[in-house]
Amino acid sequence: MSQTIDRVYDNTRARQVLGWEPRYTFAAAIERLRQDQDHRSDLARQVGTKHYHAERFAQGPYPLGRF
Repeated sequence: MSQTIDRVYDNTRARQVLGWEPRYTFAAAIERLRQDQDHRSDLARQVGTKHYHAERFAQGPYPLGRF
């Protein structure tokens, strides 16, 4: 496991200061998976993987098993 964290995404301040609420939450992603739908937002699908991963998998950028 990595000894450092290079990015931390925390939307607490945006929610508290701006009253912003995320449209795509972790719970929403899980529900989409439960309904056998794509877990990604429309924007994430449009942007794609952008080669963030050195390895490509047949199932997509993140190899997931069915639960």
